[in-house]
Amino acid sequence: MAAMSRTNLFWLAGGLAVGGIVCLILGISMLPDIRTHVAETYPAYSHGAQATSYECTGSPAEVADRLADYKSPEARATDRGSEYLRYNDDIVIVGPDGNRPCTIRVEDINARYSHGGFIFLGPGFFPGSPAGGAGGSPGGPGGTK
Repeated sequence: MAAMSRTNLFWLAGGLAVGGIVCLILGISMLPDIRTHVAETYPAYSHGAQATSYECTGSPAEVADRLADYKSPEARATDRGSEYLRYNDDIVIVGPDGNRPCTIRVEDINARYSHGGFIFLGPGFFPGSPAGGAGGSPGGPGGTK
């Protein structure tokens, strides 16, 4: 077997590096994404600047269970008939909306949520204070903090 020249070894290393990068990109693109899954599975009825809302069937808890089975959330909480699932980049709220008994709202984590736009939902949901909570606005059921 003939020895490889230094130039050939550099070409081989470069080819292996490019192959590794391609495999990494393909692997990352195949990770389950909750936003895409919801958009492909449920019909949208409202598109906003910060969130998109989708119609669902079943109880909010059942739908949240199905979403959590697809991709496990980093945190989950229930408050007043709505289920909250926190993912790395998104917060998903499953609950009633007006005359719709079951809806899914997908928001970017950097929208209302990161600025305290939700009531305290417990461990795993930070920041946990309601918007304007320091000013005395109600933060929980019955206006209690």
